[in-house]
Amino acid sequence: MDYIKVKGLPKDEVIGLVKEWIKLYPHSFNPEVNLWFYELADNQVVIGLHDDLSTLAVSLLVIYLTSAVKETTELEPVVAYLTVDDNEILLKQNYGRRAKIVAKGTDDDNTGVIILLENNYCAEYYFHGKAHKIKDSELVFLEPALPESIENAEKDEIFVGDIIPKKKIEESLEPDASPWKKLMWYAICTAVGLGIGFLLVYLYF
Repeated sequence: MDYIKVKGLPKDEVIGLVKEWIKLYPHSFNPEVNLWFYELADNQVVIGLHDDLSTLAVSLLVIYLTSAVKETTELEPVVAYLTVDDNEILLKQNYGRRAKIVAKGTDDDNTGVIILLENNYCAEYYFHGKAHKIKDSELVFLEPALPESIENAEKDEIFVGDIIPKKKIEESLEPDASPWKKLMWYAICTAVGLGIGFLLVYLYF
């Protein structure tokens, strides 16, 4: 399971922050993408992540949430754990490995993340190019277990389509025409083409 743990913020505030973050990227998500929220007994909030969210998207969300946690004594107030299934940041050879992501900086001049893989490979990423290995980081990957009860527990859930209207997502993806309009024209052209083809075959034979 891919998820983010947030310390120092109540669940309702975390949900509000995630909604605001989604609005920043209206063209980036499928309307069916969902996230769920669960508050642990130790006042940590777990955000369950949809499989469609890439390593890059999760890194951006970690930065956004970390910047909202102020005056905390927590060393890592926001931590993401996910299974790498894309190569937007890391090389393809890392597919299938668990990764831990924390913010390295949240100011304008030094915004980045630290990515620590389950084989203790450690890299830093500043949202351009690929991640760069940190030599002799001495960091050891450790993923604390979530309570088993969380699987069947009642959770708050949000869908991208409930935050950003589907029409707006389509318009942002295709400024000149929505995918549905294009699909309709493709269907019409295909039907006309087939009709002409059948007619020519009929007349010829």
